[in-house]
Amino acid sequence: MRAAELQDFLERLSPGRGPEEGFRYGDPSAQVTGILVTWMATLGAIRRAAEDGCNLIVAHEDLFFPYSFQRQDLEPQLTWRVNRRRMELLARNGITVFRAHGTLDRLCVLDDFWRTLGLPEPVVKDGYIRIHEIPETSVGELAGRVKKRMGLERVRVTGDPARRVRRVGLPWGGLGLSLNVAFIESLLGHEPDALIAGETDDYAMRYMVDADVPMIETAHSVSENPGLRSFAERLRSEFPGVKVVFYECGVPWQYL
Repeated sequence: MRAAELQDFLERLSPGRGPEEGFRYGDPSAQVTGILVTWMATLGAIRRAAEDGCNLIVAHEDLFFPYSFQRQDLEPQLTWRVNRRRMELLARNGITVFRAHGTLDRLCVLDDFWRTLGLPEPVVKDGYIRIHEIPETSVGELAGRVKKRMGLERVRVTGDPARRVRRVGLPWGGLGLSLNVAFIESLLGHEPDALIAGETDDYAMRYMVDADVPMIETAHSVSENPGLRSFAERLRSEFPGVKVVFYECGVPWQYL
């Protein structure tokens, strides 16, 4: 298997590769010794790929900073410490990196988030919008369920924990951030009682407070890892002769 065959496989599954997707580093014609699937090609993920003999990384998020949805001339930023350290480690181990973003969002990431949360089939399924109706519960009880299902020590919550809710919307990944407030507003148009987000920020939280809709935050990577894990399993089935490893990018902070 050549690295380029991975791109061909994705395009068969979900035609219409986005401008943010594609090879980010290395040789697309390289003979693949193993594939590591991960949320981001961090130094930890690259080291794990090298240890496991994987010379192709499929990452959901971009390799280099600063992030841009459209590809841009990154030459001035390639000397930044993180970009340089990642490239050095990739070069040392002969690893190629492919970014699969919107394709995997559509294919598995969004829907595996609600399945992992244990939510029923959505009552609204329109593009990236998912609205679910659950037995009435409190925000606090729902937050406890989210922690348990996602394996989290804590979650951040806006709004009254005693508030009763039964209609839930999902701004997964980074769609709970203020830069994606238009998506949040599109969810609010479906009258949810609460939102369960991937990543959010101070601005978006204040938006939700003034919108009077509670929001529970998991984390960007946490909300997307289940879909990436299932994609790794799909690759194992599609390419049975190739080693496929899933590397979990967990929450990058700790509580003191």
